[in-house]
Amino acid sequence: MHENVLKIMLTCVNSQVSPSLIQLIRGYPGYDVRVIGVDTVSLNDNLGKCFCDQCYQVPLGSDKDYITAIKNIIRENDIRLIFPGSDEECLELSKYRDELKNLDCEVCCSPYEVILLASDKYELMKKLKDNGIPVAEVYSAKTIEDVRGVALMLGYPENDFVIKPKFGRGSKGFRIVTSKKDKYAAFYAGDHCKLTLEELIDVFSCRQEEIHKFLMMEYYPGDKYSADALVSKGEIISMVMRNNGSLPKIKPPTQDAKIVFDEDVREYAESIVKLINIDYFVQVESGRTKEGKIGLIEINTRLDATLPITMGLGLNFFHEMITYAITGKMSNDIKDYRNYSKNLRFRRYWQHIFEELPT
Repeated sequence: MHENVLKIMLTCVNSQVSPSLIQLIRGYPGYDVRVIGVDTVSLNDNLGKCFCDQCYQVPLGSDKDYITAIKNIIRENDIRLIFPGSDEECLELSKYRDELKNLDCEVCCSPYEVILLASDKYELMKKLKDNGIPVAEVYSAKTIEDVRGVALMLGYPENDFVIKPKFGRGSKGFRIVTSKKDKYAAFYAGDHCKLTLEELIDVFSCRQEEIHKFLMMEYYPGDKYSADALVSKGEIISMVMRNNGSLPKIKPPTQDAKIVFDEDVREYAESIVKLINIDYFVQVESGRTKEGKIGLIEINTRLDATLPITMGLGLNFFHEMITYAITGKMSNDIKDYRNYSKNLRFRRYWQHIFEELPT
């Protein structure tokens, strides 16, 4: 048993990927790491508790009682670090970062202002464009009539376009609007995400007050990329990029991807990180236009479910972030690969557990 006990909170531990994330967190050199898990589901239904040293049910990250519950758990367990697993929790925890520091607990994420901007996909796009970073044509419609006009500006029906929530995660509400939809294929498929403009208008015809919550932008038909970056105050220390293929990611987490080293994808991510002064970690999602150029899809400032992919290059971003939180500095010897000797493909393969139910 190590003399130094380090208690770390991980949120969203009922997710399917939490066992692999917890495995990465453990084993930090020189410490006996204890993982304290929290999630919104009840403990009876929380499978994540099987992998944690202690587990709690907490309110939603957007709930007014969330931060009070988190503070109580920090005090009870002497927690020193928090890894946020959802956008809502990341936003709320960063907002109260100074108060949590007074409890000797560090939140491993960017400052509140950065996360607030990143969580609004429409405002983020405008910020990048205003600062000379190329982004897709993006619009915000206020009425059903606006939707038709925006569709024309985006080149519909010749060109497809995307509609998705300005705030949101997990691909909820994401759709590709196309005039080339195969209705039978959509009916038969279990994961279709396409609809026509008329179908889109029909969806919002009885909920017109909701349309302003969505953005409309050009669709990237080329390959889609995720750049996972370890960051210190706007400077990328290490990056692992993956090519997710040309199909849209509508059922996260990622199941199949290739580790790649496309320099233009990297440079694009670097320009965004530098502009908005990200810290700790960011995932920059981008895609190729029909001309092959890189454009933004979105950025994620909470800890990503596919972070285990970094281990393919022998990197443990969780351990590096623990060092950063404890010492205030990144390690001097973190590798940042521009190429690699092996051509690696990431694939996820599920296991199972048995849980004894109360009698």
